[in-house]
Amino acid sequence: MNCVLGVDAGNSKTFALVAETTGRVRGFGRAGPGNHQTVGLERALAEIRRACEAACAEAGIPLPVAFGVFGLAGADLPEDFVLLERGIRELKLAQRFRVENDTLVALRAGTRRPWGVVVVCGAGFNAAGIAPDGRVFRLPGLGWISGDRGGGWFLAQEAVRHVARAWDGRGEPTLLTSLVLQTLGVGSVEEMIAALYRGAIGEAKLLDLVPQVFEAAYAGDRVAQRLVVGLGEEVGLAASAVIRRLGLERTDVEVVLAGGVFKGRGPLLWDTVAQVVHRTAPQAQLVRPRLAPVAGAVLLALEEHQGSVDPMVLANLEESLPAELKE
Repeated sequence: MNCVLGVDAGNSKTFALVAETTGRVRGFGRAGPGNHQTVGLERALAEIRRACEAACAEAGIPLPVAFGVFGLAGADLPEDFVLLERGIRELKLAQRFRVENDTLVALRAGTRRPWGVVVVCGAGFNAAGIAPDGRVFRLPGLGWISGDRGGGWFLAQEAVRHVARAWDGRGEPTLLTSLVLQTLGVGSVEEMIAALYRGAIGEAKLLDLVPQVFEAAYAGDRVAQRLVVGLGEEVGLAASAVIRRLGLERTDVEVVLAGGVFKGRGPLLWDTVAQVVHRTAPQAQLVRPRLAPVAGAVLLALEEHQGSVDPMVLANLEESLPAELKE
């Protein structure tokens, strides 16, 4: 069976899909975090292999497949690509393959056409774009050292900071105090500070604070609203920077907002992003991804393997996706 493989490996999980050249999904696999920058190269490659093996087992086909696209968080600098391409080659998951930064598979999952702009706001933060002529621009996505201010980690840390400042008198009272303490399972701000200092609160639990920021903002809390607006302005600035670098200001460029943070309650984040982006590109269209990023990896694999993807192939892919991969 002539099949392609699409992989999306991020900070918290790795998804893999095997699809026929008709677009029909034959197998889905999942594994743990696949970002070599956070878990190390050996573990990241092991998780990627585990997800791919599970997808192929469900599809009933042996590895390697004909072609694969690997959308990998942590594929940022040239040296990352050298490491990751060598590692993927040694895994022998595909006869031919391409490694991409995970922003580009998220972009392809959200656009109606092969070009556009994407801002990914999950645990981390990044933005990228492709022009109609194929030019690519992508932020390094390396956190504070590359100028980033955004993502779930950033928002969770800001929530904790404002709760601490409200407690000691440097900041104003906020609904975030009760929401943060309840979510973290602590009884007081002093206990929260001590637990975080000792490392007793895990990363996943901290990320649980992100929806609480949106809940507080939706309830009218001024501190939370400022956090959401600030994040929206940063997302809009990132998208606008990519638009300008690619010369797309006068186009109807699609701006894909991908990642779990954009699922927060209320319109405040979305509306703020729109206001900032439309100052740079008045015709820009903000869109939510129809599909999970791993489906974008499949689309890229199909396009490179067979030249193009017609509407029937796209329809087959959308129809056969596992329910949890439909945004």
